[in-house]
Amino acid sequence: MNWFFIALISPALWAMSNHIDKYVISKFFKNVGTGAYIIFSVFIGLIVLLVIPIFEHNLFSIKLPDAILIIFSGVIYISTYIPYAYALKEAETSVVIPLFQFIPIFGYILGYLFLNERLSSHQIFAGLLIICGAIGISLEITGKKFKVKLKVLLLMLTASFLGALTSFIFKFVAIKESFWVTSFWEYVGFTLATLSMLLIPSYRKQFFRVIKKYKYIVISLDLLNETLNISARLIFSFASLLAPLALVWLVNGFQPLFVFLYGIILTVFFPKIAKESLTKRHLAQKVISIAIMFVGVYFLNR
Repeated sequence: MNWFFIALISPALWAMSNHIDKYVISKFFKNVGTGAYIIFSVFIGLIVLLVIPIFEHNLFSIKLPDAILIIFSGVIYISTYIPYAYALKEAETSVVIPLFQFIPIFGYILGYLFLNERLSSHQIFAGLLIICGAIGISLEITGKKFKVKLKVLLLMLTASFLGALTSFIFKFVAIKESFWVTSFWEYVGFTLATLSMLLIPSYRKQFFRVIKKYKYIVISLDLLNETLNISARLIFSFASLLAPLALVWLVNGFQPLFVFLYGIILTVFFPKIAKESLTKRHLAQKVISIAIMFVGVYFLNR
């Protein structure tokens, strides 16, 4: 299968996860610290540590420097949840997620400097179109003026840089080690980060308070959400080994499109779960932005 279609699965899954994130944060974690939510968001992912050894038996063949580096990457990945979760408290999902399209820019810089990855002129042009389209979806319309929420923008710039850095480290290690070995040690980093957050008294109290109060519904939503997240993360990591990192992140530019489409479905059929603005002006803005993204994808695949 073409690397493009493999990479396209990730944004489709991540977009589902984004709406679940927004719903859970708004419904159950509105007045709870972000740290408690992050613990929920990654706790189910610890199951991966038990599953990977079934497929890979040479987990300790990795070189020590590589193991330390990828564990550190896992810790950084968890850190991306902090600005991301705060951004979701400030704005709609369809506004927040397009700002992840700064990741290809950071990814291209890192790939260029350290992995000797080069993009052709038409790939760069295509990437700029996809990024412009994605950011266009996130523009907030007020009267006749367009604006981007500065606080949300800064939060997502931070999350984007951290996301690009973890993807770069994963590819840097995985091209020397195997895919599953690298994935395993990255999840070791996830585990260490999660356990360290449980040591913080306020986060620990909030975590168990939410479990006690909402119990099965939160755990069920978290299980579904992390299944989507883990699948998307593994598919993305695999795709990053088949093409330049910046290109794979550009394909993830379709995430705002999926978020938008899922948002329309939820608004029409399940308005209590999510509600997107469906005015003619907002729809026109998003349709034009999506059209620009599709033009970018056309040039990307020429």
